[in-house]
Amino acid sequence: MDGNEGGDTALTVQKQLEELAERLFISRDSPIRSALELLKDGAVLRVRAPGGCAAGEKRDGDVFLVDPESSMPLFEINFTHTGDLEVFNDVGNAEEFGELFLSMVRDERLRLDMLLPFIELWTMGVGLFLQEIGILSAPSSYAELIRPLQLRDIAFTEILDVKYLQGLVDELAQITGVRLWVLDMNSMPVVVSVTGGEHCKLIIDSLEGVMRCYDSAIGGLAELKETMRAKVRICHAGFICFDAPLILGGEMVGMISGDASLMEPADPEKYRKLAEELDVDPEPLLASLQQVRSVNIEEVEFLLSVVNAIAQVVTEMSFKQYLLSAQVDENAVLTRELWRKNVELKALFQSIVEIQEREKAAVARDLHDDTGQSLTSALVNLELAQGEEDTPEAVRRLIESASSSISSVLKRLHDLSASLHPPVLDDLGLTEALRNLVRRVNADHPVEFSFLASGEEGELPGEVKINLYRIVQESLANIIKHSDAREAMVYFSRDGRGVELVVSDDGRGFEDPGSNDGAVHLGLLNMRERAEQIDGTFNIIPAGRGVTINVHLPP
Repeated sequence: MDGNEGGDTALTVQKQLEELAERLFISRDSPIRSALELLKDGAVLRVRAPGGCAAGEKRDGDVFLVDPESSMPLFEINFTHTGDLEVFNDVGNAEEFGELFLSMVRDERLRLDMLLPFIELWTMGVGLFLQEIGILSAPSSYAELIRPLQLRDIAFTEILDVKYLQGLVDELAQITGVRLWVLDMNSMPVVVSVTGGEHCKLIIDSLEGVMRCYDSAIGGLAELKETMRAKVRICHAGFICFDAPLILGGEMVGMISGDASLMEPADPEKYRKLAEELDVDPEPLLASLQQVRSVNIEEVEFLLSVVNAIAQVVTEMSFKQYLLSAQVDENAVLTRELWRKNVELKALFQSIVEIQEREKAAVARDLHDDTGQSLTSALVNLELAQGEEDTPEAVRRLIESASSSISSVLKRLHDLSASLHPPVLDDLGLTEALRNLVRRVNADHPVEFSFLASGEEGELPGEVKINLYRIVQESLANIIKHSDAREAMVYFSRDGRGVELVVSDDGRGFEDPGSNDGAVHLGLLNMRERAEQIDGTFNIIPAGRGVTINVHLPP
């Protein structure tokens, strides 16, 4: 093959790799789209074959073709033969991709090279990626075992402090001399200590090592879930491991696992063979085994008891804090709901008050304009008839009695009309309306009422005037009915500090508004609602003798 043919072949391979990267990483129709979504932004993936390579980088949720040498990829899919570059063209989904991928790895036609340290890969979502394409797959029996768990999806995001766990396992790893792992119920590492045995790190630098460690951890999780007790086990590579369950509220959400021990010195041939099976360099692995301690099972069980005790304390404290936080959140929700209901009730109360005031005003007008005028006309006619010279004396006396009754009815009608909706409130303002109210009450009841006003009333909204008027009206009615007072006073003031309304009496008073009869209590509630409706404050000041009601409106 001459130079041109070699160059053409390289161009063809490069084009095929770019098309493969486009189909697998870039296209919206990628069969592994669901797996790519689990990787974090910044993840770089690379495909390589003899004669070329191509790469894609995830940014803002999408993957874009990039210079394959510009960034360090998480992993590289490495084809042994260029003739296999089109094998994934007919793959329809992530599961089919994973099955074909594993088959090609077993046949040594494909290799997955992990190019960053294990924990960095998992932090970027590689573990979830491998789960989604089925390379890491727990048995269906395990999936059924953990399905009922309610907290597993939020344990390490809302309950347990991952940063605190990292510091804890780092400190424990230094004390115990082992590498510690915190795994969730999907066997995904959440935290890994920065110190400890290097042999495990070397084993999981290969895809086969990751798969074996994953299966071993799933087995450990399943045993813990069944017993809910810490346990010592032997992992796939022959190391002594210990597992302690992380339990929140009686529910297992993960485990702390420790590994680093052998019961006898490592057999070099055994681990050279293991390195060959895992497709990793045997020399660094054999060198790391020189640092692995030979221990007896009692020592491992002691380490396990220490780690287990610490795990239980941490999880119990975290769960209590979570429950407290959840209660605070629930209380906040209830508070917001109560606030919303209160707003709705206030709006309803205001609507009812407005309807009542309109109806009262309408009735007052009808009483004044229709009934009042009819009675006045009748009274005038009776007086005219009484003045006729030929009216018999007996009839004259009857007319006089009827006139007196009609006059009395007219007075009561006038008082009722003024009570329903005082026209003076609209014509002359709140101060004169209150003065007139006190004057009318004084004329009909033995309590001596007085009225004092200070400052300029100025322009007050109609809603403010009618609500303050009704508060005074209700207060005077309560004094008359319930207080046994001899004297009472109404004070109204408006100045730069706002509006002040005070109604006080020298009656028997009360210690608690709720201790009086329902009518008084309901009246007080009604007054408070009216004050709050116009953005005022309402205060009741009971004393040894008498009660003072104070309403304040800010300027």
